[in-house]
Amino acid sequence: MAIHTDTETSTAAADPAAATAPCLVPAGLERALTQVARAILRLEVPADALGENESIDRAGYWLLVRVSEHGPVRLSELAESVELDPSTVSRQMRDLVAAGLITKVPDPLDGRASLLSLSERGSAVLDAVSDARLETLAEAVADWTDDERRTLAAGLSRLAAGLHAQKGSR
Repeated sequence: MAIHTDTETSTAAADPAAATAPCLVPAGLERALTQVARAILRLEVPADALGENESIDRAGYWLLVRVSEHGPVRLSELAESVELDPSTVSRQMRDLVAAGLITKVPDPLDGRASLLSLSERGSAVLDAVSDARLETLAEAVADWTDDERRTLAAGLSRLAAGLHAQKGSR
């Protein structure tokens, strides 16, 4: 894939023959996405989203999100979806189960395995954290138009799908 600087432009839109040329990506795009990723990673789990003496780190939050998307799910499938070693995910799950955020039940298809799901408490914590993050995002784009916010969401979803497809083809 070709990369060019922010001052260069693609002619693919103006010239249909150029549509088969390599995709030109502004270097600023990668830098901007890195800045956004860092900002997202710095978002803490708000203390008021949790009960007294409860805590959840970023990795635990991410696992709650993934279990909510894929649950009930086997630990091995969850580890694969988050691209971590099963032993790492197992340790994190143990903490989430102990905190009452994840439920673990025997897999009816294979009694040796377990299925992980969000508990009612885990769902409430995930909702509270999501609400707090949405509030932060709303503040960050408060001066954007509705159309700009929809365009960003659509573009990021499309980018995520493209990145996922690229990862699968390698």
